[in-house]
Amino acid sequence: MRKIIWIFIFAAILATAGCSKKSTGNQPTNTPQPSTQPAQSPSAPQTQSANVISQLAFNWIDFKNDMLSPKGLTIDGKPDGHFHLTMAFAEATKIKYIIMRYTEFGEHVQWAWEYNTTVPIVGSPIAVFNNGPLVSPGTDKGLACPAGNTDLDLYISELNNENGKDTFKFENGQTISIQIKYITKSGEEKELDSTTVVHL
Repeated sequence: MRKIIWIFIFAAILATAGCSKKSTGNQPTNTPQPSTQPAQSPSAPQTQSANVISQLAFNWIDFKNDMLSPKGLTIDGKPDGHFHLTMAFAEATKIKYIIMRYTEFGEHVQWAWEYNTTVPIVGSPIAVFNNGPLVSPGTDKGLACPAGNTDLDLYISELNNENGKDTFKFENGQTISIQIKYITKSGEEKELDSTTVVHL
């Protein structure tokens, strides 16, 4: 009789353990919840605006030809400094003005070219040649430049107490800066700056 009772007790224990094991195996697991925000597609590559300059080169050329004088676009028998400027525009553009400066050891002199004849220049003149011919200023907003490369040859004179204060002689190693104001097709004004070094 005791054997039968122990058999029933042992069977009950086994049945309880089996149920417990089964219940543990069916516990739900935590899974990541999907984001409520819409998926973002990769950003499109940033492209430059069509009016951005893709190339600007400003270089010293020589000091041997007489192209102008400190007073204006007439020769004076003295050589002038020759520079070359190359710009690559992505769209049709107009060059409003050009300013060249020498600033060193407390000295500051300036040469300027303004396309619009109604605007006075501040400084000594610059002779500007566009792929050969001398650019004659006009009444438009600026010198029209097509999309693509524009090559300009620039000449500036030495100065001898111009305006009662400006004196400048070309010397090896001088740094000349340039500032160019241009107008985009949409009418926005932009500026370019660069420098070059005199080599005699």
